[in-house]
Amino acid sequence: MAKADMGGLFVTFLLMVIGLALTPTVATSVAAASVALATYPAAVALCDLVPLFWIIIIVAIGVAAVYVQLKGKL
Repeated sequence: MAKADMGGLFVTFLLMVIGLALTPTVATSVAAASVALATYPAAVALCDLVPLFWIIIIVAIGVAAVYVQLKGKL
């Protein structure tokens, strides 16, 4: 049975919850920036990818934390 550092996993879970709670704020900011950059289609396309990368980073933080906690313990 693997024993993980529950404190580290709890902090990671807390960071993920905070990140997910901030997702609507990120989406609203991106929408406002997209309107401001409407004359530059390439900038709008890149700006629209920010929420996607935001979620990918939040998931990666969780996966990396679990990997670090369980590395060598399985």
